[in-house]
Amino acid sequence: MTIDILICSKDKGVVRIIDVLQAPQPDVRYIVSYQYTDERYLDLIPEGLTSREDVKLFTYNGQGLSANRNLAMEKATADLILFADDDSRLDPDATRNIFGVFEAHPDLDIAFFQASTYRGKELKDYPKEEMELTDMPESYVVSALEMVCRRERVVRTLRFDERFGLGTPYLTCGEEEIWMEDAKRRGMKMRYVPIKIVETSTLLKKDRFLVDAGVQRSRGAIAYYKYGLRAWPYCLRLAFSNARAGLCSFWPLMKHLSEGIRYMRNTK
Repeated sequence: MTIDILICSKDKGVVRIIDVLQAPQPDVRYIVSYQYTDERYLDLIPEGLTSREDVKLFTYNGQGLSANRNLAMEKATADLILFADDDSRLDPDATRNIFGVFEAHPDLDIAFFQASTYRGKELKDYPKEEMELTDMPESYVVSALEMVCRRERVVRTLRFDERFGLGTPYLTCGEEEIWMEDAKRRGMKMRYVPIKIVETSTLLKKDRFLVDAGVQRSRGAIAYYKYGLRAWPYCLRLAFSNARAGLCSFWPLMKHLSEGIRYMRNTK
């Protein structure tokens, strides 16, 4: 069994990728998808990314994390793919544990693991028990850096929705929730495993829901993607409950949620 670790980076972030790489292993390869917005950033590419045989570097002029992940997926050739950011630090036993899970479950398409901060604090309120997943977990929202996918099945049928995610001008998060919904609709076999595979410094966007218009628009757009016209009463309840709790004002929040719904209705 082999695994491609897909590392997505942009502009100055490329200098951090060397710290993501582990010592060469026969079954592990790295695919670096590097977006740049100005050619001067190409001078920052570390020599170590071009000198290692287990690293393949692809450069693109543009931005948008979802688009970058899709580009990296298209270059993958291994049995499994793991998503990583340029600030990720893989656990020393990550690949061994990942291989063990997929060998134990031959029909598994997507496995979800755990992530922590650099100080070892769990990134989210993860369940303690291993379980099969048929929908988004109740206690947390999955992130791409927690996912490992069986390439042949997933890459053929799934892509990140490029309207969502970091680097987009309007819907600044939510790409993982759309991915999860698409995986569910396609009948993917998914499983959560309570094993940490990565450390990160990533700031969770859900903590910014009450103060970030892009996050609020994303929440409205996700609701429409999942529920259709039922997104309107869902968003009304969401805005009302937050306003009643004194966390925000009703009308500004509802305005942004509505903008997300209308955006999804008018785009493909």
